[in-house]
Amino acid sequence: MIHHRYDIATALEAAGWTDDVPGRPGVLQHPSGASWMTVTAVGDGVLRCTGEEPVTFAGHIPTPVVIAACLAASGQLDPSKDRVKLEERSSWLGCLERAGVDGWQGYDVARDLRGQ
Repeated sequence: MIHHRYDIATALEAAGWTDDVPGRPGVLQHPSGASWMTVTAVGDGVLRCTGEEPVTFAGHIPTPVVIAACLAASGQLDPSKDRVKLEERSSWLGCLERAGVDGWQGYDVARDLRGQ
């Protein structure tokens, strides 16, 4: 898996997606049949659902949008129930990105930005 979108992989794995798809390294799959894979170095990815056309997400699409699409495709997202949780997650990820999470020294800064 290209670690450029590691945040997406982490969220999907936390939601029960696995990367043990035979013959397809780097592919995360949900038991529903939905799958996600980062396909380019700039973070472009593809979401596939059984019986549907694949959906391509450009690398600049915000992480929370991609995660929400994947969860919705797998039947794991109830927008009316999960909206607050997604907004909180989006806020947290935004703070991490602004703090420069790629070096991890900004972790405490992100917590301060969020007010924790």
